[in-house]
Amino acid sequence: MNKIVVWGLKSVIDSYKFIQKSFYENARLLGYEAVWVDDLETNQSLVNRGDIVFAVDRARRHLPIRTDAKYVLHNISSEELKLEKNFINIQVFRKDSIGTSLGIHWVQWDESSRTLFQPWGIPIPPKLWKIPRYPIKKQEYWVGSIWNDSENRGNSEFMKKYIQVLAKQEISFYRKGTPTRLQPNGISEGRGQKLVNRSVIGAAVVGEWQKENLYVPCRLFKNIAAGAPPSSNSDFSLVFGDVGGIFEPDPELLIARVLSLSKKQREEIVLSSQAKMIPYTYSAGMNRIFNFLV
Repeated sequence: MNKIVVWGLKSVIDSYKFIQKSFYENARLLGYEAVWVDDLETNQSLVNRGDIVFAVDRARRHLPIRTDAKYVLHNISSEELKLEKNFINIQVFRKDSIGTSLGIHWVQWDESSRTLFQPWGIPIPPKLWKIPRYPIKKQEYWVGSIWNDSENRGNSEFMKKYIQVLAKQEISFYRKGTPTRLQPNGISEGRGQKLVNRSVIGAAVVGEWQKENLYVPCRLFKNIAAGAPPSSNSDFSLVFGDVGGIFEPDPELLIARVLSLSKKQREEIVLSSQAKMIPYTYSAGMNRIFNFLV
């Protein structure tokens, strides 16, 4: 391998930008030479023989194609790019993911399409993960978007109920971190982690479509890394177990169960759950990608 090139979205507001950023930062943490560039014709010369290029459909207009480089593609057809074996597709794990299990829950490899299915996971390295904060004030920070679309794939409907129950418990709710024109990068991973660490619940709430399709949000991992016990209206007990996590579809039960945890229980659950997250770090995910690119 020569170097890693993360192609596109460096200077724009886009939800996938944070995935590209995580690939770039974790490539460097793994000790690789890495560059992150925008989708510009002037950057094509930066892709050289032996490079591994991470590319996504929404930033591929000027993507250079070389037979002596390798490609990690998200939502881009390898046939359209006329690639043969010098590529791998990556997709987020869902209940309809196909292929062979790699011995890790939510991680599968389909040889016929050269597709690796896995959650995006947690970009923050384990050495920066936090323990629960005490004393915990009655406040809840939501770092990211509250949204929906025409296919009802978002979280806004459940979030309304969730915020209402928080209010009944006299828990103040704060939404932070959404990118804007004046703050295109939102807030840093470190700042988001500190805010969630102050949250009394820290639930990884999802919308109905995501729950039905077993979508595993990166928020689940980020919140646990921030010192919150795994909790959600979706069921992630496959990894974190019924004892180690609180998974309730009803927001009142969800919040009540988290609030009932003692200091000792909260610490034990968080430390146990963080140990189970190691296979879902970006570093682990990238190493799996590189294994199939060989």
